[in-house]
Formats: sequence, structure tokens, C-alpha cells
Amino acid sequence: MSYQSLLPLIQKTGSALSPEQFQERINIVFHDFEAQHYDAMHTDMWGSLQEQINLLVDDLLAQKNIESKTLSLLDIGCGTGLSTQILLNSKLGPHISQVTLLDTSPNMLKFAEAKAKTWDKPYKTVNGYLASLTEKFDVIIISSVLHHIPDLETFLKQVDNAMTSGGILIHLQDPNGDAINETEYLSRRNRYEKALEALPKEKKITDFIPKKLLKSIKRLLGRLDYIDLINDQLLAEKTIKRRMTADEIWSVTDIHVETKTDSVNKGISLKFLKNQLQNFELLQMRSYGFFGYLKSDLIESYQVEETQLIAENQTNGRNISCIWMKK
Repeated sequence: MSYQSLLPLIQKTGSALSPEQFQERINIVFHDFEAQHYDAMHTDMWGSLQEQINLLVDDLLAQKNIESKTLSLLDIGCGTGLSTQILLNSKLGPHISQVTLLDTSPNMLKFAEAKAKTWDKPYKTVNGYLASLTEKFDVIIISSVLHHIPDLETFLKQVDNAMTSGGILIHLQDPNGDAINETEYLSRRNRYEKALEALPKEKKITDFIPKKLLKSIKRLLGRLDYIDLINDQLLAEKTIKRRMTADEIWSVTDIHVETKTDSVNKGISLKFLKNQLQNFELLQMRSYGFFGYLKSDLIESYQVEETQLIAENQTNGRNISCIWMKK
């Protein structure tokens, strides 16, 4: 993604910032406000992440002998600490001796630290960027982060520099750039969307109020959602002069995520990752989200089908997960 693609939105919002500054500031403010709601909003991730991390760790242990019980862990873009907690629940957990939680959002780190206090592991939190760290780590986990990074080439070089020889890299919960335009995946997703449309729907009174009017009513009543609060903060600090829609904010924060109108150059492809991680051995690539949703959000019959596709290690789901070892 080129920062220059942000120029139309920068102009629309009246921002005086450079594209790099604009992306950085919106990303931090967004995640600061999202922190309070993150775990509740993403309950669908809990089961899927545990399943995927367990599978990747099993792939690792089937190929490599992990004897050390003093592995240092770095969680990049740790958010509320959910991914580290899930990794510690896996078979790799007993091998982890210390944890570093890294995030650009101070509020995310507050929630992560609350979890870390329950882990019975030495830990530290770092509010900043990967480039600021000088130590090297034996295990790095990057969960639901790659799609937020504008310059992935530079970022992955920094990941390489932060790893010990023989270090383990796990990343997951990013859109699979090899599948989002693939015929079989699109057909499967469309089949599920039709199944959803066929379900009986319960109408609420708010369904009959135009969305724009409903939002104005909520704001007048003081019922601000976190998108409103993000805009308020950005306006108050003069990052922007005009409010942004939720989709516009997400186009800045989730820059590698496909949309219905834009799937070109979106997602993270395995070919790209292999080109950038040439100092790493790919132990296993996996996929999930074969109907465009995580398993816990699916209709029960489709959950069964999703489970089968994961068991077959099909690779054309919406999400990509991988485990690598540094050579």
C-alpha cells in the first residue's frame, strides 16, 4: 500500500498532516478507543485463534524438537494481550519464560497488562514501535496486525532483525490475499450469504429509521459510539477538520483488508511473505474463515463444514496463518 493513496481522504478531511503522520495518528487514536470494547467485540476470535495457534504449534512440534524451556516471547501489536494468553494455553506455553508486550496504543497496553498479571510469567510492556527494540526474541507472535501495517516490507525486515537464530515466528488473523478473489472461495462465501438471507429476521423499530437520522438522534441523546468518539478526538486535536465515516477510518487502519468495492492488492499473499521472509523456513501455512466469517459466527451446519475444511488443511479461506523458523 502506498501512503499516497491516503491523499484523497486527507484532502476531504482537511488534514494538514503528511500521509505517514495521518495514518499513524488515526491508527493510534482508533485503537485507543477500541481497547475498551475490543475483547467484547471480538469474542468470535477466541475459539478460532486458539484452534489455529494449537494447530500451528502442533505443526512446529511435529517437525522440530523444542527442548528449551526459556524462550523469550514478543507479542507485536499485542492489543489486549489476547493472543499471548492463547499462545500460553498451547503446548508452547510451558516453554515461554518471559513476555514482552508491544503496542502503539497506551490503552491497549493497560488491558494487556491486566491479563499479564494472571500469567505467572515475567513480563514488560512497551508503548512504541518494533524499531525501538534492541533485544532479540526466541518467539514472535503477530496476530491481527499485518493488515494494519502500511510498509510491510520494512516491518518484516524489522521482524527478521528482532529474532534469534532458530527463532519461531507465528502470524495469523489477516486476510488471505491468495483467496479473496479466488473462484471457489467466492462461490463458498456467496452460498453462505444466501443461507443467511434465507433465515427469518426479527424487525426492530430502529430498522425503520434511516441510518443517518438514527445516528444523529443517538448523538443528540449523548449515546456516542466509539467511532463518534474517535472523530471527536481527531477534531479536537486538529488532526482532521471534518468527520470521517467508519468505513473511511477503517480504510486507514485496516489498509490491507478487502472491501466489496476494492479487493485489488488487498490481503497478505503467501508469495509476498516468502519473498520478504527469505531468512525463514516456512513450517506450515494454514487457512480458515472459508465462508468469510470465523467459525463461531457461522450457522451450525456451516460450522461442521468449516471444521472439515480446516482438518483437510485447505488453503483458500479468508484468513491466513503461518508458522516459520529463522534459519
